[in-house]
Amino acid sequence: MKLPAYRCSRIRLPIRVLLLVAVLISSGCGRKDVKTDDEPALTEVILQTDWFPQPEHGGFYQALAKGFYLEEGLDVTILPGGPNAMSTQKVLKGDAHFAMNRADTIYSLAARDVPVLMVMATLQHDPQALLMHASNPINSFHDLNGRQVMAIPGLTWVNWIEAKYDIKLDIIPHDFGLERFLNDEEFVQQCLLTNEPYYVRRAGAEVKVMPLRESGFDPYHGIYCLQALAKSQPDLVRRFVRASIRGWEDYILNDPSPAFALISRKNPKMTPDFMAYSYTTMKEQNLVTGTESDPFTIGQLDPLRLKSLADELVRLGVIDPEKRLKTEDWVTTRFLR
Repeated sequence: MKLPAYRCSRIRLPIRVLLLVAVLISSGCGRKDVKTDDEPALTEVILQTDWFPQPEHGGFYQALAKGFYLEEGLDVTILPGGPNAMSTQKVLKGDAHFAMNRADTIYSLAARDVPVLMVMATLQHDPQALLMHASNPINSFHDLNGRQVMAIPGLTWVNWIEAKYDIKLDIIPHDFGLERFLNDEEFVQQCLLTNEPYYVRRAGAEVKVMPLRESGFDPYHGIYCLQALAKSQPDLVRRFVRASIRGWEDYILNDPSPAFALISRKNPKMTPDFMAYSYTTMKEQNLVTGTESDPFTIGQLDPLRLKSLADELVRLGVIDPEKRLKTEDWVTTRFLR
């Protein structure tokens, strides 16, 4: 069984070249206004997602489907991601106003002098997990010591778990499929709570998952833009964030079918059954609403939590101590309620 390539956030950028381009983009993506004779002008906005259209993007599609962006005077285009999306390059070049990523990756970019700013959350909790057969004797992160794990090399969670539990993982590169897992009851691989367990169970296997957030590694997933855009067009950023959070609230608290219809139209692989599974998992795991399942946390960012994440990334050696940033240098809450 072959799945689409995993959503990898490792980024290798020609930073100096891209920064030079970014300096030229102070107005953000060549702002254009769209209007007819009897309608007010709409401002074009481009959002680059981190993967192909899927339920984890549902709040944005809900806002699009229900006209929340239009009510804010925005003509929003959602670009699908994928393994070759080059989201950060698009933001730096002005081909997208906003893009999606995990907070640890956004901080890593900022620490490398990429002028980005995190402006809202999409997921309050990280959906990454380890996938195992139900019969596998591994029941804790300590039990992983010396074990082979198929994962994307270089991701932050590997360093985090090895350091916290004083263990060593034998990482083999992810092949983005499930064949090896299905044929080996001892096999362990990285997965998303909202994705691979569904396909494995459909193939007839009984599985268990170990969410990475149980180790303490739990970065927000969120939206970032250029610092220059937030400075030069704060009203545009505020309107986009406001409509997006409204979309996420409506999507996760009410009927998700408007988003599902758009998602399946843009990505026919998204079947009603799979989308229902993914959506239900998001709700059961409080991925959008947070641990306390509080609707008022949707889209919000906690600076103290982000500072704690940044401090831990420095401690683990993921970030050079000399590149340590203040939270306000890479995150803002001024566009949130």
